[in-house]
Amino acid sequence: MRLEGKRALVTGSSRGIGKGIAIGLAREGCDVVINYKQSRDAAEATASEIEKLGRNTAVIQADVSKIRDIGRLVHEVEAHLGGIDVLVNNAAVNFYEPWPEISEESWNRTMHTNLRSAFFCSQFTALSMIKGNIAGSIINLSSTNGTVAELDVLVYNVSKGGMEMLTKSLALELAPEGIRVNALAPGFIETDANRSFIAEPAFREHYEQHIPLKRFGTVEDCVGAAVFLASEESSYMTGQSIIIDGGLVSEQCPRVE
Repeated sequence: MRLEGKRALVTGSSRGIGKGIAIGLAREGCDVVINYKQSRDAAEATASEIEKLGRNTAVIQADVSKIRDIGRLVHEVEAHLGGIDVLVNNAAVNFYEPWPEISEESWNRTMHTNLRSAFFCSQFTALSMIKGNIAGSIINLSSTNGTVAELDVLVYNVSKGGMEMLTKSLALELAPEGIRVNALAPGFIETDANRSFIAEPAFREHYEQHIPLKRFGTVEDCVGAAVFLASEESSYMTGQSIIIDGGLVSEQCPRVE
């Protein structure tokens, strides 16, 4: 119960890594608001699991790529929980597109959802924390793509590279207020969104040869680090990014068996 008495907002938490982190925070005693864009049923299923843990929760629809939705979301979370101690900027999209085919629409949608939303969610939430005299924790979901580029996801790479610098910049800006800002940078994590193509034998074999721990990550592999960054155990950490990738980016020239 390392987070007993804490209150959290996790964006894009109806499924995947966001869902896992929301439930993980609740297991440690945190009240958690679930945010979703489209699937209310999935969001309510996540909230139901949190309720079974005896925690306070709510389901709030908001498209965090739209600034007006962000303001409403933070206001509704404040009204429901009484304040926000932990913000997890998890919402993201990714489109596989060769660079000549990238459109203005896909560029804007990716950057607005992945990067712009993280800043404005942090801005609104940090102002709420300051008003409530809360020494809070902001956790950004970055990616190994923020450090090492991958083919056919150029805009995603750029958005996650920006997330790394946003984390450092916000950490400096908010340190005088006692608000910490850190990031998690997962590698290849198996979720509902990618499970279909991970199942392809050739794809799986290729990546498992290049991951030193010889397996894809799971959502649960990300939860412990999120709980750590949300808790007082990381009270002297800010501006940092924790890579969770099975060693993927540690080897310069991966060996192929």
